Amino acid sequence: MNFELKEFTNISNCYHSFNVINEEHFEAYCEYLIKEMSYYFNKTLPKGLSILNPNPLKDLPQYFYPNTIYLHIGDGLRESQVTYQLAHEMCHYFISTGIKNDSLAYFEESLCELSSHFFLRKKTKFYLNSGLIDLVEYAHYLTDYSSDELASATECDLYFSTSYYRYDRNNNKHIVKLLLPIFENNPTLWEEVPNLAEIEASTIGELLDLWKNKATAVHKKAIQEIQNIFK
Repeated sequence: MNFELKEFTNISNCYHSFNVINEEHFEAYCEYLIKEMSYYFNKTLPKGLSILNPNPLKDLPQYFYPNTIYLHIGDGLRESQVTYQLAHEMCHYFISTGIKNDSLAYFEESLCELSSHFFLRKKTKFYLNSGLIDLVEYAHYLTDYSSDELASATECDLYFSTSYYRYDRNNNKHIVKLLLPIFENNPTLWEEVPNLAEIEASTIGELLDLWKNKATAVHKKAIQEIQNIFK
């Protein structure tokens, strides 16, 4: 597919190609989400990042290091879908090279899934082709959707030696369900997530312990709560 790159209006040196009718709305909402996530992750606005839609390689969103994100969204403005996909892939982008140990990649995948739910729940505005709909009603709808998605996960046993396939969506969702209240109560904890890429660890227990050691004092208690999820 031929992508004609355009620079974002309000984020310099950041590019997009959406191939949809409502491209102006897509651009505006992606800018909004990128700025919001940059604030929570305490990162400068991305430079050289390209966000492309649709994905010509697979029928799913993907992040390719160092600076390409593919979304997979059909025509029309679906801000909730943009949020769910872009928040996930931007989390991978902010972790950059990713968690070093492949056997712990499921934890990164869980955090990126968590990012989808966290920022989806934060949404207060949504436009349909017919115009703006009731914000409060729609905010409740998004929260209910997120809650239903997470409630569908069956419990899995989590230990300090836990390792499983990174795309085991049931186990990822179960971890997200446990992490979500911790991050909602400590939203600045997102600042610590990119540091995971710098840690060499052989087990999730070691990863979390080293992560807590690297964290600022204000976030150590929240990371201890994450450690308490594992046995």
